Amino acid sequence: MKEYSKKHLGEFIWVSVMTVLNSIMFVGISLVLQMAIDSAIIGNLKRAIWLSVGFIGVFALVYWLQASSLVKLNQRVIGDIRRNLIKRIFSKNIIDFKKYKETDYISLLQNDIKKIEDTYVETFFSIVGACVQLIFAIIVMTHYSWMFTAVMLGMTMLMFVVPTVFQKKLSKATKECSETQQLMTEGFSEIVYGYEVTKSFHKEDYRSKKFEKRNQLMQEKTKTLELCKQANGGVSNVLAFIMQMVICLLAGWFIYCKKMSYGSMVGVIQVSGSITNPLFQLFTWIPMIKSFAPIWEKIENFSKCSDQKDTIERLSKSKTSWDTISLRNVSFAYPEDEKKVIVDINLDIQKGKKYLIVGESGGGKTTLINVLCGNFTPQNGEILVDGKIHMKTSTFLKTLTAVVWQNIFLFNESIAENIMMGDENNEKLDIIINKACIDDLIMEKGKDYFVGSNGDLLSGGQKQRIAIARALYAQKEILALDEGTSALDPETAKEIEKDILQKEGLTVISICHHVNPEMQKLYDVIWEVKEGKILKKSY
Repeated sequence: MKEYSKKHLGEFIWVSVMTVLNSIMFVGISLVLQMAIDSAIIGNLKRAIWLSVGFIGVFALVYWLQASSLVKLNQRVIGDIRRNLIKRIFSKNIIDFKKYKETDYISLLQNDIKKIEDTYVETFFSIVGACVQLIFAIIVMTHYSWMFTAVMLGMTMLMFVVPTVFQKKLSKATKECSETQQLMTEGFSEIVYGYEVTKSFHKEDYRSKKFEKRNQLMQEKTKTLELCKQANGGVSNVLAFIMQMVICLLAGWFIYCKKMSYGSMVGVIQVSGSITNPLFQLFTWIPMIKSFAPIWEKIENFSKCSDQKDTIERLSKSKTSWDTISLRNVSFAYPEDEKKVIVDINLDIQKGKKYLIVGESGGGKTTLINVLCGNFTPQNGEILVDGKIHMKTSTFLKTLTAVVWQNIFLFNESIAENIMMGDENNEKLDIIINKACIDDLIMEKGKDYFVGSNGDLLSGGQKQRIAIARALYAQKEILALDEGTSALDPETAKEIEKDILQKEGLTVISICHHVNPEMQKLYDVIWEVKEGKILKKSY
């Protein structure tokens, strides 16, 4: 939170000043009531009315300025938190990103950030206001009589145990509730994305029961959290009531002894509320704001990156010329997994040549592509550029490569936007549409047709052709295809693959299970991969 308070320091100061003024005005009610009542008792009703009306007007203005500026600050802070979190997520490399599930990221962005938006900033300034109100209320109470102040402070010392009791329970309940919300988000995603699978196997009851377990757990954890909040608030309110009753009885005794006017008595009762209310609100708010620690820790953990970061600055400064990329004794294993997926790989990628990778599923082909594209950094061995070690090899490889993955993702945008990805070269787009064989799709639906969430309004083959068009539009020096034409009919797949393989100067690395003999002849080198090793190399 410190970085956001520094960034918006001026607004934080302004909201703090308004909060202080609002708290002072709230305490000032007791003095205004005393003067208004005493004036009315002696017959000066006009003075009493002007005092009341004037104070209400100023109070309303200060309250509005504080509330409106708090809302604006809260939205700016939350906007920055979301913006920074997305920026940090994009700065991760693939391995760092995959340490958490996609639904965990969604839960963080939707559920946890929403909690901060709804509660954190407002509670922070409520604590500031309560502290200021408490200090000024004690000063005013002492103005009436030091005895009132002594009694209230004495009782307060006995009640400081409340925040300590509930703080740990609230933090634990908040953490468990956040973790359960992740499971719920995952459950919702499985229902939506797995809808067709569930229906086709008639497993609605099975999936419903699985979801209900998470639903029950969510109810239990939320109930525990809310009960902790209610217990904390309830105990605080009871203690506040007891303290105020003691003050009322003491004020009555002062009137009986003729040591206080009726107006002063009302003022004392009012200001006692300005002590007890913020005091016990602090007992509620302090544990509440400390209970956010697990969420801030979660944001920090999800934002962490290894030393291998992907940043625009590094990409833009990378070397762009090359002739040969070489892998020498390269091995790779996923984090927290001792088994190596690829082992002692030695190969050369020469600019402009076409390479085919074949082999059984699970043999390490896709992992090898990820290493060649710079997504994965090998634990052992070297990646050389023209025989030399490049200081930023992974970043350099990313600048060279466009990939069509087996599992295609399309954004809920138009066909044109999915292909151009922020670019606006329509002439180039028209050329690529032809090369990727999506002329018929464009004729039928148009470039501006929205494809739906992850392209769910298109067929598998249409999605794959758009993915190929996206890769071709990027005009990278290396094009990698991970079963890039598997969803296409044989004729369209052959036409697209042939066009790609005949492009001079384009380096192609393709993974394929079922190779057309005619297409196989167009590749310069074929590697057979099995159990993470290159068993066979043919030309």
